[in-house]
Amino acid sequence: MLLRGLGGAIVGAVLGLVAFTLLIKYVGVYAMAIPGALVGVVCSYCITRRILVLGIVCAAIAATTMIIAEWWNFPFRKNDGLGFFLQNLGQLSGLFWISLFLGSGLAFWFGQGNERTGSRGGS
Repeated sequence: MLLRGLGGAIVGAVLGLVAFTLLIKYVGVYAMAIPGALVGVVCSYCITRRILVLGIVCAAIAATTMIIAEWWNFPFRKNDGLGFFLQNLGQLSGLFWISLFLGSGLAFWFGQGNERTGSRGGS
């Protein structure tokens, strides 16, 4: 169950990175929370019960994915390397940080999964 959830989170991260890049390039929309939300949603789809630890792991995967998505689409002009980007994360805009916290929160919330049990009471 846990491995299925982790696999779903990784697939969600890849889908989120692709979706964010396509939205930036073709529509011009900065939807940074999308990668994080997709990490949690796809993970939740792959599991059948709530697992708190998986929500925490999804939040970490989402934060990493969003930082990589920002670097991939908007590297620094002075040096476009990932190491330089990580050393200078503090220079990123407030919108990035708000989106990072929102996307990680969504990944945590959705990544925990939900209880998918049969309906009680016959409805």
